[in-house]
Amino acid sequence: MRSSFKKCLCCLLCCVSFALKAQKIHVLTNEAVLQIRTYGVLQDQHYDLKSILSNNTLSFIADASLNTSKGDDYWIRTVIENPYPNNENYLISLSVPLNYSLYFFDAAKKRWLSRTSGPATIDGQRQRGVIPVVLQGNTKNVLYLKVDVRDVKSYGYAIKPDILLNKEVSFDSQEKLIWLSWLICVVVLVSFSCYNLYIYFHLKDKIYIYGLFMQVGAIIFITSFKHFFNQFLPLAVYNTRLNEDGSIYCYSLNTFFLHIGVVLILSGLIQLSRAYLNTKILLSTYDRLLKYLLYVYIAFALVTAVVTISGLYYLDSHTLFYDNIFVLVMVVTIFSAGITAYRRKIRAAKYFLLANTLPMVLSAGIAVYFIVNSAPTYTHTASILPELAILSQILTFAVALVARLRLVNEELKLKEQVAEKLETDIRASRNKSQLIEQENQLIITSIEQEKSRNNVLQQKLEANERELVGNSLYIHQKNKLLADLRYQIRDIGQLYPNAKHPVLKNIESSLNDSRYFDSEWDKFKLHFEQVHPDFFEKITALHPNLTNNEMRLYAYFHIKLSTKEIAALLNIEPASVRQAKARLNKKMGGSLVNL
Repeated sequence: MRSSFKKCLCCLLCCVSFALKAQKIHVLTNEAVLQIRTYGVLQDQHYDLKSILSNNTLSFIADASLNTSKGDDYWIRTVIENPYPNNENYLISLSVPLNYSLYFFDAAKKRWLSRTSGPATIDGQRQRGVIPVVLQGNTKNVLYLKVDVRDVKSYGYAIKPDILLNKEVSFDSQEKLIWLSWLICVVVLVSFSCYNLYIYFHLKDKIYIYGLFMQVGAIIFITSFKHFFNQFLPLAVYNTRLNEDGSIYCYSLNTFFLHIGVVLILSGLIQLSRAYLNTKILLSTYDRLLKYLLYVYIAFALVTAVVTISGLYYLDSHTLFYDNIFVLVMVVTIFSAGITAYRRKIRAAKYFLLANTLPMVLSAGIAVYFIVNSAPTYTHTASILPELAILSQILTFAVALVARLRLVNEELKLKEQVAEKLETDIRASRNKSQLIEQENQLIITSIEQEKSRNNVLQQKLEANERELVGNSLYIHQKNKLLADLRYQIRDIGQLYPNAKHPVLKNIESSLNDSRYFDSEWDKFKLHFEQVHPDFFEKITALHPNLTNNEMRLYAYFHIKLSTKEIAALLNIEPASVRQAKARLNKKMGGSLVNL
């Protein structure tokens, strides 16, 4: 049994020795990263590791590419010499996001081991596609990688990925720094988010809500940028695209949340800029431009993210250039709005520029970097820019918040002064209203008293009018009796012309002399002036050429006596009254028309 094992082992070593002679050997150095670009390639024909190790007819082609149009899997063999006496711990990965299996010989366990990694492998690591490996000291270590190219097979282009070997010590140190920087950023962002939320509940100022949007977006962005969603969300959701030059884009959940974070950051920044600078009133052109840019970018980014992550079509590589152009245009527009506001002497513009200039410069730098380089992944050159932008935003935005609080306090003081003035005006108005109410009450009382007095006077006037009319009727009856008496005496005189008594002659003479009429008129005139004071004086002043008879006639018309009643009072015919009225109306210039 032992002899058989020894024979197999010798055979295996011979095969490996033969292979090593035909393949380039890569030697470990003190460098943190060893990049292997030359290796042997074999197209898979449903081989297993045992077949690869034992079948001498299988030939690995040196420095060949992986042709995705011809096969689903390819075997890669590389030889790495560890010249040092101690075992070296490394982390192996591919330069492109492909699924693969690593086969290496474990001297301690005296057998070949295999591990699988890549975008489809949920291994709880921050960086998927990384596998730890131990390289034996003073040994030429042979590594086999079985690379799965089915994710990009439909594109049909050839690829030649590099094999990257990172020293575990350096890798772990870098991982700790990444964790530490991420943790510091997240703690600071969460602290400021809680502070903004607290201030918002007290001041109800939407600017702090927009700041909260930016900080939540920054948390999502920095978490996805550092690939922590691979650990927090154990899901193998991704989409890949192979380009003609052999580069591969991989759109995973990290990339999806990266877009969400950018959308939240830019939405919060634009809304904060509009509110902080009051662009709706002070900069209406910039307000409309920022609003429409935001709407277009949100639609553009979300459609790209949803279509790509769903696997319908890989849009991200096509839209990456335009995405960064959008970001650059929005950043430049926001900065231009701040400069314009500053030139127009808007007080908040100074604090706005102070808070956003450095973060916007860094954000613009990131956008320009990817516009120029068109990189599918974030390189070391650009990896620190997002953290610098976020930290600078936090620090400078804190200054802007303090300034904002000062402006709010000043506005509150002004509002308090306005409120105090309004309260004073309201008190004065209330006092004035009370005085007016009291005065109105006095006026109402006076009106009621005057109304009562007017009622009394009206009643007295109506009584006098009735008495005046009664007297007029009395005079009318009396004059009628006198007229009848005069007619009777005249008839008697005509019947007995020779027998007229002297007394009758005296009575007839008195009746013709109108003494009774004049006496009764004087009584009527006196009573009339009691009802209508200064009536005759006003008539005399207006019409000094009127005779006494004409003024008497006008008075009768004034108290609404009919033509027959006037004729009876004056002891004349009604026709004579109408003629007299016409002459009087003409003499008075038509004043009798309204009577």
